[in-house]
Amino acid sequence: MKVFLIDLDGVLVGDKKLNPLDGSKEFLKKLESEQIPFRVVSNNSTRPPSELVRLLNEKGLRIKEENLLTPLKILPMYLKSVGVQSLLLIGMESVERYLKEEGFEVVKDHRVQAVVVAQDRNLDFQKLKLAVSAVFLEGAKIIPVNLSRIVKDDDGLYFPGAGSIAQMLKHATNYQEDIPNLGKPSEEFLSYALQGLERGEVYLISDDIYTDLIGAKAMGIKTVFMTTGKYKREELKRANFEPEYSFDSLKELISVLLG
Repeated sequence: MKVFLIDLDGVLVGDKKLNPLDGSKEFLKKLESEQIPFRVVSNNSTRPPSELVRLLNEKGLRIKEENLLTPLKILPMYLKSVGVQSLLLIGMESVERYLKEEGFEVVKDHRVQAVVVAQDRNLDFQKLKLAVSAVFLEGAKIIPVNLSRIVKDDDGLYFPGAGSIAQMLKHATNYQEDIPNLGKPSEEFLSYALQGLERGEVYLISDDIYTDLIGAKAMGIKTVFMTTGKYKREELKRANFEPEYSFDSLKELISVLLG
C-alpha cells in the first residue's frame, strides 16, 4: 500500500492566500475515495493548525485537522520537554496567541528562556536586537519551528526562511548548541506524520528539493518532485538530486501513481 505525505505550499496551494492549484481538490478526493492513507505535512508557521484547516476548507480543500501536521503542533510539546516557559517570538500575532493559549509566557523582552523563530512578515530591527540579546546576554535557546532556508512569496521573489534566521542568530552569538528541526524532513516530524497511518511504501510529495526531498530520501522515503512550486526541473541538476518521480501537475501524478 502507498502512503502519501503531501506538502502544502507549491503542491496543493499556489500562494499565501491558500488558493488551490489545479488538480488539488481532485487529488484529495481520489485519496479519500480509494482509502489511501495520507497526511498533509507543511512547514507553515504563520497560522495555528486549526486556523489553517478552517481556511483550507473554506477554499474547498477538504482536509481534517488529524490529517494535517505542521511544526506548530509539535512546538508546544518540544518547549515543555526542554523546560521552556518564557519566550520571545519571531513570528506572527496568530502564533503568539496560539502559544499563549498553550500556556507559555510570550513577551517582547530579551529576558527569556528561548527565542522561537517562525515566519514573520513584520520582522524588524527591534525584534532582531531583542533576539540577539536574549541569546547573547541571557543564554536563551534558539528554537526555530523548521530549518527552511528560503521561501517564495506571492510576487515571485524570495525571503529567508525560519532556518536561515535561526542560523544568523547562531552565527551572531556564537551559539554552541545544536539547533533543533521541528519541521520537515526531521525524523521526529516524519514519525509524528506517520502516526496512526497504515504502514506501506511512504512517498513524500513536495516542491522543495532542499528542505524536504533530500532529507526524506536519506531516510529511505520515496521522493516525488513537483515543478508546481518554487523550483523547476533545472534545479535538480544544481542540487545533484534524482527523485523517484518528477511531475508537472497533480493530474500527471494521479495518472502515474494512482492510475
